[in-house]
Amino acid sequence: MRLSGPVLASLVLCLGFGCDGPVEVPADEEGVFVPAGKEDNFYSVSAQEYRVEGRTTVTIEESLATATEEVRLTRVKELIGLKQIVIGWFLDQYLVNKEHENANAGYGGFDALTKNGAYEQLDIRPEETDGRTYGFTFRQEFGGKLDLLSRLPTTSQPDGTRTFDLAIGKVSNEEMARLETNAEWYRSSPWSDFDPAKVDAARLDKVTLAVSPQPRSTDAWIDTNRLFTDNKVTIDVHFGWDYHSDYHLKHSRELYEWLTGEGFASPVASYDQLTRTSGPLTKTIDAHGRRVTVEVALFWGKPGTDTDPDTDAGGRVLEDDMRRSFAEHEVIIFSGHSGPFYGFALANWRKTSEGDLDDSEIPSLPLPAETYQVVVAEGCDTYALGESFRLNSAKPNARNIDILTTTSFSNASSIAAIQGVVQAIVGTNSAGEHVPSTYGELLQRLDGNSYWFTTMYGIHGIDDNPHTHPYAQPQRLCRRCTADADCGGVGNACTRLGTGKVCSYECTADDGCPAGYTCQSVATGGYLTTNRCAPRTLTCD
Repeated sequence: MRLSGPVLASLVLCLGFGCDGPVEVPADEEGVFVPAGKEDNFYSVSAQEYRVEGRTTVTIEESLATATEEVRLTRVKELIGLKQIVIGWFLDQYLVNKEHENANAGYGGFDALTKNGAYEQLDIRPEETDGRTYGFTFRQEFGGKLDLLSRLPTTSQPDGTRTFDLAIGKVSNEEMARLETNAEWYRSSPWSDFDPAKVDAARLDKVTLAVSPQPRSTDAWIDTNRLFTDNKVTIDVHFGWDYHSDYHLKHSRELYEWLTGEGFASPVASYDQLTRTSGPLTKTIDAHGRRVTVEVALFWGKPGTDTDPDTDAGGRVLEDDMRRSFAEHEVIIFSGHSGPFYGFALANWRKTSEGDLDDSEIPSLPLPAETYQVVVAEGCDTYALGESFRLNSAKPNARNIDILTTTSFSNASSIAAIQGVVQAIVGTNSAGEHVPSTYGELLQRLDGNSYWFTTMYGIHGIDDNPHTHPYAQPQRLCRRCTADADCGGVGNACTRLGTGKVCSYECTADDGCPAGYTCQSVATGGYLTTNRCAPRTLTCD
C-alpha cells in the first residue's frame, strides 16, 4: 500500500546534495546559551509509541481435556502466541488509515499502526468455565500521532487509566495456525478489510484495552563515524514494482540523474545501460579531514531483463539482490509498496508470488552482527518492520542497526525521501565538508515530504546512537574564541556565554557532554537553533 499524489509544489527539503544538515548561519550570527526553562520555541517529533493491555482467553482442544497440566500449558502457550497475532491484526485494522477504495474505509482510522511481534503475556490461569479455557493478560505496542489519545474514543477509569473496547473476530485454533506466507488466515474474508458492522455478530468478540503512552527516546545522530570506519560507505537502493505509474522505472532514473548531477561517477555511460551488475555510482567526500568513498547501487525491476518484475525468475533475482544487500552492505533503502503484516514488495504481485521479502522472514535474514547498518523502509505503514529486525538474532534489541519506518501512507510520487536520507548520511555544506545529521533533523524533513496526508516517519534502535556530535572536540570546551573556526570545524562552535565567547559542540542530551557540562539550548538570531554542551554553572574558569 503506497499512495500516489502530485509532486510537491513547494518542498521544504533541500534537493541539492550540499544542503544537508542544519541551516548554515552567517558567521556574524553568533549563538547564545539559553538558561534552562527559558526556551521560547518548542520542538517535537510527529509520532509516539503507545501500549495497550487487556485480558482475553484461549481454549485448548477437547482431546487435551484429560492431559497433564504440563501438556495443557504447553498448548495454551502456543495458542496464546497465535491469539496475540489475532489481537494485533484486529487492533491494526481499527487504528490504521485506509484508502478510500478499501471495503472498510469508514472503520476506525487513527493514524496509527501496531508493532507486530512486540507481545507480552502475563498471569496465565485456568478459567472456571469448562476446564479447557485459560485466561491471560496481554500487552502490545503501537505507534501513532502525538494527539492520538485526544481522538481515540476512550473511557477514563477511577484509577486514571483510559480504556476502549476493540472488536475482534472469533478465529478458531485451526484457523489461527494458518500463517503460511501470502495465505495467512487474515487475508481471507471476513477478516481482511475487517469492519465489525459487516460481520455476523456471532463471529465477533470484544476485548477491553487500557491504553497509555510509552517513554520516548532521545534524538541522536546517525552514527556516521561507524559507517565511515573503513573510509567507505555502501548504500543500496531497492525500488519496488509500482502499479500507479511505473515509479520503479521513473524513480530509479530520477535518482540516477540526481546522483550524477551531484558529482557521482557512473560505472556506465547512461541510465539505460545501468544494470544490477554494473556496480555502484561513486563519489568521495571530505569527512572531517578524511576522504570517504560513497558507493550507491540501484536495483529495480527492469522489463525484458533478468530482473523482469512480471516473472517468477525476475522476482527471485530482485529478492536475492535485496538479501545480499542486507548481508553485505551498510545502508539499505527500500522505496515501494508495503503495508501491515508484509514487508518489501519488489516484483509485480499481480503476476508472480516471487519477489516479496515479508516481515515474517526478516528475523531469519543473515545480517552481519558487528556491522552497523541503517535500514530505510520507505513505503506505507512499515512501522511493524522495526520489530521484525529487532527479533533478528544478529541484531538483538536493534543492536548495531537503525530502522527508519512509516506510520500511515507515504508519498509515492517523489524521490525526495530517498534524497533526504542520502543527504543526511553523506551530505556536505557549501564548503564541501560532510555535515552529520541527527535523526530528528532527518525525520522533520521526511515528514514534510507528505502533502495531503501525514506519514509520520520514525526511527527504531536509536537508544544506542551517539548524543555527541560525531566531530566534537571536547578538549576545546570552554576555550576562549572569536569565531567558529577557533573551535574545530563542523559541529563545533564559538558561543556567547555571559560577556565572553567560548568553544562548545553540538549535543542532543546531557550524556553527550562530559562531566560538569549539560546539553543546553542555543539561540541564534532570536530562535532556538541547536543544543550545545555548556558548563553546568554557565561559567568557564
